[in-house]
Amino acid sequence: MATLIDTLRTFLTPELLSKASTALGESQGNVSRGLGAAFSAILAALLAKSNDAGVMRQVMDLLMDRGVDLGAVRSPGELVGTSGLARSPLTDLGSRFLSTILGGQTGAAASGVASSAGLQPSSGSTLLGLAAPLVMSVLGDRVRRDGLNATGVASLLSSERSSIMKEAPAGLTSLLGLGSAARAGVQDAYRDVVRDSGRSWASWVGPAVLAGLLAIAGLWLLRGRPAEQLAQAPAGQTASRSVTDLPDVVLFKRTLPSNYQLSAPANGIEKQVVLFIENPAKPVDATTWFNFDRLLFETGSAKLKPESTEQLHNVAEIMKSYPAVKVKIGGYTDNTGDPDANLKLSQDRATNVMNELIILGVPSGRLSAEGYGQQFPVADNSTDAGRQENRRIALRVTEK
Repeated sequence: MATLIDTLRTFLTPELLSKASTALGESQGNVSRGLGAAFSAILAALLAKSNDAGVMRQVMDLLMDRGVDLGAVRSPGELVGTSGLARSPLTDLGSRFLSTILGGQTGAAASGVASSAGLQPSSGSTLLGLAAPLVMSVLGDRVRRDGLNATGVASLLSSERSSIMKEAPAGLTSLLGLGSAARAGVQDAYRDVVRDSGRSWASWVGPAVLAGLLAIAGLWLLRGRPAEQLAQAPAGQTASRSVTDLPDVVLFKRTLPSNYQLSAPANGIEKQVVLFIENPAKPVDATTWFNFDRLLFETGSAKLKPESTEQLHNVAEIMKSYPAVKVKIGGYTDNTGDPDANLKLSQDRATNVMNELIILGVPSGRLSAEGYGQQFPVADNSTDAGRQENRRIALRVTEK
């Protein structure tokens, strides 16, 4: 039987490669290599998560969605629009799938895809988003055809480990924790956790309750802190529960033109951007920036943490609801440390945020990113509070 990688390569039709090449401004050869790298990157990420019962439950729910069907990708070129990934229920499912298995590593995976195939960073993000629904369709077909449960999917991935690892972009397997022996016992480990059907509830209820309590406490402590204090929160500080679930958070709710039900804190970037876009009296200018307020990066790194997903998803949906809008993402640091290193970190962070939005379905042509390093401080760098305010990621609407 053909491997998953071999099956996925059958989707690399002349129509798909031609449309993607035209939309992205890349050669067909590089697009083909990029999609191959994206297929293996996604499978490697899923392999790395296959011993996580919670993630695998979400993955199985997505694979069993009625929208995931090989018949839906008989013409894979339809997944490509004029400027990137086409918006459809299947590509929306694909973005949820990527968020589930990659979380804050999505940008790094996209960069790995781009680097391995000689592509622009934004093209790597688009191809990762294009590959996701194709991978889901192939896996969903195997789940239905062979009657696989979560353990069966883990076993399938484990049996094809060598082909997945061989094709995965350099450096990505280490990032995912897939060392030469790190996941050798993944099937047995996963079976210990879920026992095929997930009936061993006692193994996860306790940790889940504890995680929820820690999330509430963490969010209470974070309330009211400046945006980039969040952006550089210590690696151990998490907020896995959605902030909109907390009873004392005042929410901004709006049904967007796409019928997306936006629900976000009333003092957050989502409300500010929507009101700015919808108000014709507010002109587009070079000075109006909106700070992200719920992005989290690993300390001193451009790696986004999983709890950033909620706000990124909201911003992506806002942009998809107003298709004329274009934005620029700006990255900033304080003045601590080497200016050149700060400039690079700010650029990498802005680029990763842009890549996440592309993966979530925003055409790359509507986005740009620039790092400004320690330029343009908004507060006094001589104080801790001022430095926290200066470390920020912001968004500027350039067209509406």
